[in-house]
Amino acid sequence: MNLSTNKITFLRDVPSRINVDKTSGWRHHYFDGLSLSEISSWIKLIGDDKVYLLIPFFSSSKSLQIATLNLSESFLVDNKSNPDLVTNFILKQWNSSGFALIKDNNIYNINFIINFKIWLQ
Repeated sequence: MNLSTNKITFLRDVPSRINVDKTSGWRHHYFDGLSLSEISSWIKLIGDDKVYLLIPFFSSSKSLQIATLNLSESFLVDNKSNPDLVTNFILKQWNSSGFALIKDNNIYNINFIINFKIWLQ
């Protein structure tokens, strides 16, 4: 499968006949910032023959109990996914969200987090 190589592969785009691992729990990866190099490094760490279902979001804290902004519906990546495509998609979603990082001369501390689970192995 070509997952998120030429376009983002949403979960809704996958045929229902494909058997998925429903036992995997959600995990979180915290990024120091949203950059191509960080996304690229993280994608390369995905094991061969594994597919991750992920939801990118921003949070005002590393605690997941604080306000968060989900950036998109679930989509799929593997270690062959295009990090440029993924990064640009996330940035586009952020820019269209209407949220600003600066308000009244105060810069908000925003954390970029990927909520993911092993979807297919």
